[in-house]
Amino acid sequence: MSLLKDPTLISLGDTVTLIMHGDTLCTDDIDYQKWRAEVRSREWIDNFLGKPLTERIQICKELRDQSETKKKNKSDLIMDVNETAVEIILQKNNYPKYLIHGHTHRPKIHDYLLESHFSQRWVLGDWHMNGNYILWEENKLQSKLLNSS
Repeated sequence: MSLLKDPTLISLGDTVTLIMHGDTLCTDDIDYQKWRAEVRSREWIDNFLGKPLTERIQICKELRDQSETKKKNKSDLIMDVNETAVEIILQKNNYPKYLIHGHTHRPKIHDYLLESHFSQRWVLGDWHMNGNYILWEENKLQSKLLNSS
């Protein structure tokens, strides 16, 4: 297993694919973007990693609870990707055939035709009730759903 930069271009066969977490595409959620910048700062990371493991686990639980509470008060539109941000990342990466991301947890395939380049955005779903994954097989992507039973 290798830790990948976010975003990262990979090859699926001969097909260029951009994979990313997806949160940087949610540019309309200004509060989240500010929080994201804070927790990815070197100072915050060093401070967090300097704490004992039990305290870090508790902080993570509290952050998750805060996130769930904040999401209840935000519109779905704010928490979804900004289409201009998607177009910019596709253009910046020379229009890969596929963009695969999570974060929004709204599984769907979105088609884009930008400057005569066709791309698809594949969104992974949430893992709370059912997991899903994307499989590259026989030179094509397939969305697969895991059973929760």
